[in-house]
Amino acid sequence: MNQSVQQPFEFIFFHYDLYPDSIEDIGTGKVKRLTTQRGIFALKETTIGQSQADELVHAMHRLTKLGYKQAVPIIPTKYGEYTISIGNTSYYLMPWVESPEYTARESMEEKLIDQMGVIHRITVKTQELSLEQLEQSYRQLLSKWEARQLDLIHFADQAEQKIYMSPFELTYLTHVHTLDQMAEVAKYQLNQWYEAAKEKGKYRSVLNHGRLSRSHALFTVENEPLLINFERASLDTPARDLATFCRHSFPYAQWSDEEVMRWFARYEHHLPLLDEEKQLLCSYLSFPEPIVYAVDFYRKKDNQWSEIEHVQRLEKRLLSMRKAQRLAGKLLPISNESV
Repeated sequence: MNQSVQQPFEFIFFHYDLYPDSIEDIGTGKVKRLTTQRGIFALKETTIGQSQADELVHAMHRLTKLGYKQAVPIIPTKYGEYTISIGNTSYYLMPWVESPEYTARESMEEKLIDQMGVIHRITVKTQELSLEQLEQSYRQLLSKWEARQLDLIHFADQAEQKIYMSPFELTYLTHVHTLDQMAEVAKYQLNQWYEAAKEKGKYRSVLNHGRLSRSHALFTVENEPLLINFERASLDTPARDLATFCRHSFPYAQWSDEEVMRWFARYEHHLPLLDEEKQLLCSYLSFPEPIVYAVDFYRKKDNQWSEIEHVQRLEKRLLSMRKAQRLAGKLLPISNESV
């Protein structure tokens, strides 16, 4: 390491009384494998703020207190701190876990959603619902979606005014009407959730992992998952965690509806979803958020992606959205009613 890189890491190692014999960058370099005389460790670098770092630590402590053992623990410093912040960057230390080849018949996603169900079951709380808070949450999400829906339409209008459109724009225009319909269905489902929640006057919150997927898990020799990266952990509706999981995991299901329904059977073995939670989940899945991000990424033009790579990414996300629509219809048949 050069001196500019070495200095902050020497500071970090001092807090753990670690003197690495070797340091290896793993993947994108956000994780470093430290080999020391005390053993092998993983040092994670992240840009989460202090409040989110506190949420991470709180989530890990809560799971430990509840006896949950399928998360890789965070090791405290010799001063009892669980994260170290240097400027806008935070670091935390974990034991290094080798992840051998996965050999189970069940998909990784079945195993992961099973663990999500366990976490949600042991942390679920039913609380009185403030109508003011409900109204604010509903209006904020609806306003955000309406703004993004208009942005998608605006991108289509700009493309249509060109004499020569790019392959990405041509592909997008082929599907823009369908995307607008998806947004309308999502807003309808959101309204259905709002009315149901308002009538019930209660809601359930659980500990959300925030970004559970196979890239945030390690698998043991017994093919059991050990979860990592609770950096987006929060107390929220189970629908949000499930929607994020689905969007990250659909590509691994090989577009099989039967596989996805097995995921939900595994989850609901632990925590059956309430009707209004299914409504909210379906609204999250129906809104074309992944397409919004694909368009934003394309418009930046400061990335190294080729036009064909952008088109392929868009097509994959469109396929994923169609899967989400089918899933919504199976989870809650009324979700496909006309708006």
